[in-house]
Amino acid sequence: MIIHRIVYSVISIFIICLCLISFFENFANASETKIITAEEIKQGAVDHLARTLPWDKTSLEINVYYEGGDINLPSGEKKFIYKTRGSNQKAGRIPMTMEIRVNDHFQKRIRLNSRVLVSQEVIKTIRPVRKGEILSNEDVQLGTIQTERPLRNAIKNIDYALGFEAARNLSIGKILVPNFIKKPALGNKGDKIIILAEKGGMKITTPGILKEDGYEDAMVRVLNMESKKTIYGRLVDSNTVKVSF
Repeated sequence: MIIHRIVYSVISIFIICLCLISFFENFANASETKIITAEEIKQGAVDHLARTLPWDKTSLEINVYYEGGDINLPSGEKKFIYKTRGSNQKAGRIPMTMEIRVNDHFQKRIRLNSRVLVSQEVIKTIRPVRKGEILSNEDVQLGTIQTERPLRNAIKNIDYALGFEAARNLSIGKILVPNFIKKPALGNKGDKIIILAEKGGMKITTPGILKEDGYEDAMVRVLNMESKKTIYGRLVDSNTVKVSF
């Protein structure tokens, strides 16, 4: 009987020890914290912007500003949710928030600021260009800029600028966009031309005057100098408008 009591006491003490060990382990786990550093917070914001902004990642320079320090978090599954605030701005100064959740429970929200610069290849004027001038290598060049206000429609290929006509006066250093230039007219308003009509093997010509600027193979208004009527024809070269009859 005494032996049984001793064995029972030993077993009871063993069980109590296991319970105490388990309790202290659980307590330690519950009180365990995880530190997220200020550098990790900023790097997470940089990664979020690089992933979500509509620019080539290699063209971006992103700086994130965070005034706080490291943050202690309880143990558990952590989520860091970054969002841009206030607008759909895609470059320049972009305010952000970071929401911290542990085991899907809200813990903290912090504010961040960022500055995003985008590198772009553009065509720029290297001297003042007057409206109507035809662009050459002496007028424009390809260059790279770093800007807070990237232009989605900036001309990037110099072949799309050389030989084109300035549609407006352009100051030095102006970045070209499509509405700043136009294809030079093949014929200009007031030019004297020949109106050509063909049918079968027959050709009829008569003098005319362009009533508007015209481009190669485009329809233009032309005055028939003999009939004094304005008609439409296709400008086939700088001297000829072809009409149907």
